[in-house]
Amino acid sequence: MHRVAVTAAAAALALSACSRAPDQEAARAAIRDADIAFAAATLARGVDGWVGYFADSGVQVVPGRNVVGKAAIRQLMAPSLGDTSRTLTWHPTSAEVSASGDLGYTVGRWERQHRLGDGTVTTRGSYVTIWRKQPDGSWKVALDVGNPDP
Repeated sequence: MHRVAVTAAAAALALSACSRAPDQEAARAAIRDADIAFAAATLARGVDGWVGYFADSGVQVVPGRNVVGKAAIRQLMAPSLGDTSRTLTWHPTSAEVSASGDLGYTVGRWERQHRLGDGTVTTRGSYVTIWRKQPDGSWKVALDVGNPDP
């Protein structure tokens, strides 16, 4: 169900981005740069870096529920991102922006590593992050969803 909603949102944004003006190219680059900075901040600062990139009303989709708002997202992610034996990294593979230039999305790949006493468990997957342009010109996460590879 979540994949259908995210796919529909991504398709709508992609269709609205078909007639790109030069400033939309800059917006695509800004969204991609925001996603890269989001990953770097999370790697450097853990849950503070993660939550810092979400809009106040941002949504993180997890199996079985949607987690809404920074406080709830912090509570969800603190155990994982506070565990020094785990790392979460990702990189965008594409970015799109709406014709209005205030909404966009990134699609990419993520990797989670968990170091155990005798080795490392690695999980990989794909993600879609929907970004909303803020009044100050920055981009914040409106919705984030990731799925592990089979």
